[in-house]
Amino acid sequence: MSGAAAGGCRTARARVRALAVGAGMVASAGVLPLAHAADPAVGGLTGDVGLGAVHSPVGIRGARTQVQPMPYLNFEWGPVFARIDTLGLQLLPLGEGALELLGQYRGDGYRAPGLRTRADAIPLGLGTLQPTPFGAFGLNVLGDLGPSGGLLVQARYLARFRLGRTTVYPELGMEFENAAYVRYYAGVSGADLAGGVPAYRPGATVNPSLGLLLETPVTERVFLHAYWRETFLGESVRRSPLVTGHERATVLLGLAYRF
Repeated sequence: MSGAAAGGCRTARARVRALAVGAGMVASAGVLPLAHAADPAVGGLTGDVGLGAVHSPVGIRGARTQVQPMPYLNFEWGPVFARIDTLGLQLLPLGEGALELLGQYRGDGYRAPGLRTRADAIPLGLGTLQPTPFGAFGLNVLGDLGPSGGLLVQARYLARFRLGRTTVYPELGMEFENAAYVRYYAGVSGADLAGGVPAYRPGATVNPSLGLLLETPVTERVFLHAYWRETFLGESVRRSPLVTGHERATVLLGLAYRF
């Protein structure tokens, strides 16, 4: 990378650090909290590292919902970053942000009695987060390297304001899932039919979502994070005989040290 390009990336990272919710979801929810404005020497680690727990319903009949422990990682280290469920590398400056190589953990896989096992997705692709005076806009395009072979397109708007000692981050999002992705996780075929479930071959869908992150200091360097997101399932998913409910609520709690 040239010196000019590297300098551009550093400038972009400084801007994104001020307002950069990354989304979500844990379990298809891109929980991607904002990076922070601390600005140590270039190349140093900036952000939050700690532990958390997430509750996200599977929404599949017979599948059990659990509270899962997870590392709480929301940091930048040179061009490398983590945003809770997303790991990435900033490739080059793009607008007010950067073009990013992304991988996500979603936890979409499940096991349920009478149904064939679905493996977790392995999304990999490109994205960008563009800060503006009115908030930040993000766009990710990810292909699933896992069994579905599907495509995900994620768009979101992110804002930030203060409420006393607490910083509040509201989020609006939307995720497109192509037919291959929806059929793998919500379709009914093959071994599923032996359990008496009717065949179902869904098409693509769009899932809108609302989210809210609260960040409160416990000490000067330790912060408590609480995140909630409600995802409204698109029609192709809602109509599946495997799926229970029309919405999925995800809750994440984390305690982290800020570098």
